[in-house]
Amino acid sequence: MSTGIVFQQMVIIFLLIITGCIVYKRGIVGAEVSKGISALVVNVCNPAILIRSSFDRDPQVTNDKLVLAVLGCVVLYGILLAASFILPRCLKVGEMWKNHYAMMCLFGNTGFIGIPLVSAVLGSQALIYVAVNNAFFNLFFYTYGIRLADKENGRFHWKSFLNVGNISILLTIILFFWQPTIPVVFSSTVNHIADTTTFLAMVVIGISLARTNLAEIFTNGKMYLFIALRFLLLPIGISLLLRLFIHDAMVYGVIVLMACVPVANLPLMRVEEVGGDGRVLSCGIILSTVLSIITIPLVVAFV
Repeated sequence: MSTGIVFQQMVIIFLLIITGCIVYKRGIVGAEVSKGISALVVNVCNPAILIRSSFDRDPQVTNDKLVLAVLGCVVLYGILLAASFILPRCLKVGEMWKNHYAMMCLFGNTGFIGIPLVSAVLGSQALIYVAVNNAFFNLFFYTYGIRLADKENGRFHWKSFLNVGNISILLTIILFFWQPTIPVVFSSTVNHIADTTTFLAMVVIGISLARTNLAEIFTNGKMYLFIALRFLLLPIGISLLLRLFIHDAMVYGVIVLMACVPVANLPLMRVEEVGGDGRVLSCGIILSTVLSIITIPLVVAFV
C-alpha cells in the first residue's frame, strides 16, 4: 500500500466529515435526519457495496487467499480480544468504564470507514476480504460485545444474527462463489446505491462531531494514550506478525487496514439503547476518527 494514497484518502474522508459538520451547523440537516441517514447507510448502502464486490470475481481472489483472510482475522481478533482485557487495566481505567474501553479496543469502524477506505485504496475486489472480517466482527459483537455493553447482564439470542449486515455478508459470499448472471437492472441499482456510501457515512460522523462538546473530548489525556496504544502500536505489531504468514499484498493490506480503523459506532448505539452512559464511547469514537487522518497513514508507513 502507498502511504501517499492512504493519506490522500484519509484527507478526503476528513473533508467529507467536515461537510457533515457544516450541513448540520447550517441547519440543512437535523439530528433526526442524521438518524435516518445512519440507518440508511447501515441497512442499505454498506450491504450494497459488499454485494457489489461479488458481482465480478477477480481471478486473483482464490480460495487459498480466502483461507488466508480467515486465518488473518483469527489472529487479528485474538490479539484485539487479549488487548481488550489488558489495555483498560494498564491505563488504570475506572471499574465503571472498563467494559467501554474493552469495546473500543475490540470493535473498529469496519463499516462506515473500513469499507469505503478499502474500496478506495485497494479496489472493490478487496471487499470480499472485508466481508470475511465483518463476519468476525458481528460474531464477536453479538456475543461478547452484547455482554460488555449490558454489563454482564446481556443475553445472547440467535436472532441477533438475523440482521442486514450478516445477511448481506452471507449473500456476498454465496454470489462470490456461485457467480450467477446478474441482470443489468439489478447490478446497476446496487452500483448506484453503493456509490453513495462514503459520502453519507462521513456526513453522519460529521454531524456527530458537530453535536459534541469538543473541549471535553480534546482535553481527555487518557484517551490520547489509549488511541496511541490501540491505533498506532497495536496495528504496527499486528502488521509485523501477519507479515510472517500472509504474503498476498491485498489480503495483508485489508487486515492491516481493519486493525487501523477508528472506534465503531455500534457499541455506543447498544449502550444508549440499554440506558447506559455513552460519554466515554462517544469521546473515543470522535477522537479516534479525527486522529485517524494521522494514525492510519503512520501505520501504513511501517508496513
